[in-house]
Amino acid sequence: MNENGGQPQQQTAPVFSIPCRLKDGRTCILRNMSEDDAEVFVRIIPQTVEESDFLSYLPGEFAKTVEQEREFIRDHLCKPRAWTAVAEMDGNILAYAGAASLDRKRYAHHAEFGLAVVKAVWGQGLGRKLTEMAVQWGRDEGLHKLYLRVFDHNTRAIRLYESLGFREEARLKDDFLRGDGTYGDTIVMSIFYTE
Repeated sequence: MNENGGQPQQQTAPVFSIPCRLKDGRTCILRNMSEDDAEVFVRIIPQTVEESDFLSYLPGEFAKTVEQEREFIRDHLCKPRAWTAVAEMDGNILAYAGAASLDRKRYAHHAEFGLAVVKAVWGQGLGRKLTEMAVQWGRDEGLHKLYLRVFDHNTRAIRLYESLGFREEARLKDDFLRGDGTYGDTIVMSIFYTE
């Protein structure tokens, strides 16, 4: 039983584990995120933050414990409309992605997508493959739209998302603080499935 006296929540996301060949010929496994990944995530998230200026954390800001990260993953996996994936090779996580709808009927027709890739495998096709999987998941779920937020200076990601059918829907001016102390725009990009 959970702390509210009810039955523990069960994972609702589809389960998968598939091989994926990188552009350099190496193979990794794309699989669901699990609570057991929490220990790796408390190390890999700060690493990806240090390697790029494209994530929502600034360097040194991510400070979750393993248990807090485990609880975050558990909560995400139990959402009615949620999808997660990691790219794993030799026990190392190379990329992670997720999408989820809010649990309110007013917003259940769409989901937000997020993605991060370890710099050592940038350009190897993992971002594209994980985004394609998220787009297909949204279609299979019967969503009206899938959206994401991308920083205006992340031109490589913007080109990737455009190539997969995402279009700019909104721009939030001076929305985030860059690592160099200047402000940048957050671009909201969406795919509408029912147009």
